[in-house]
Amino acid sequence: MIAIDPHTGLELTGVAALSRRFERVLTTPVISRVKRRGVGNRALSFLGKMQNPSTAMIVQNLTLEAVARPINGLSEFNATRCIAKPSPTGFKVAVHGTWRGEPLILKGSV
Repeated sequence: MIAIDPHTGLELTGVAALSRRFERVLTTPVISRVKRRGVGNRALSFLGKMQNPSTAMIVQNLTLEAVARPINGLSEFNATRCIAKPSPTGFKVAVHGTWRGEPLILKGSV
C-alpha cells in the first residue's frame, strides 16, 4: 500500500499509508469528489448536531460502513469495532481491527 502525505509530499507505505487513507476517508463527505462520488464517510453529516450517545452510535456505524466500502481503499483492514467519543470539534474515532494478520487501531476525528 502506497500513499502521499498531503502536508510534506513524501511517499508513505505500510501502516502510515493505511492511516493516511483512513484519515482521508473520515474527513471526506460522500459525493464531494467529482469523479469518485462514493468515496468518503456519511458520518460527516452529523457534525454540528447534539453530541449524545445515540449520535455517537450513528457515527460509529457510519464509520464502520465507510471502512467496509471497497471504493474507500481500506479493504485490507478488517474492522472489528469502532468507538466514537465526543470532542470539542466533533467526535474522536478509534477503529479496532486487523491488518495483515496484526491487530491495529486506526484513530481520527470526524
